[in-house]
Amino acid sequence: MKHVRILAIIGMLLVVACEKQAPESSGVNLTQATPSDKRLYSVDSVVRGAKLFQEHCAQCHGPEAQGHPDWLTPGVVAAPPLNGTGNDWKRTKKELVAVIKRGVKRKGKAVMPGWKGRLNDQEIEDIITWFQALWPTDVYERWRKANVAQSDSKG
Repeated sequence: MKHVRILAIIGMLLVVACEKQAPESSGVNLTQATPSDKRLYSVDSVVRGAKLFQEHCAQCHGPEAQGHPDWLTPGVVAAPPLNGTGNDWKRTKKELVAVIKRGVKRKGKAVMPGWKGRLNDQEIEDIITWFQALWPTDVYERWRKANVAQSDSKG
């Protein structure tokens, strides 16, 4: 099932990318996206991110980024979903990168390892691209609008 979903996402991205006829660079430039294609990703980035996520993140966050079922249970330390059903969409891109690099500690105890030194910046970007590709459109739009508003206010 997970492979079907990943292939469906990749197929959808290929169709959209072909219709848009993006420049021959390494991917679509998100800063130049029009209102109808705000969510275009480099297909290569999504594919790399899916592979990296399965290698490094799926053990805790689940193969489809669904998270651990007890992630909201008080007193239980469990990985949250990253597929848009949790609350990571409330984090900025910078915060997402920082969490992956530094990891997470609760009461001084590591509950998620830091990946700095084990994953490079591009690999971290690819992982984020992959799990954001799983987000429902409305969730991604809320995240995108909040991030645009934050970057505008820091101007």
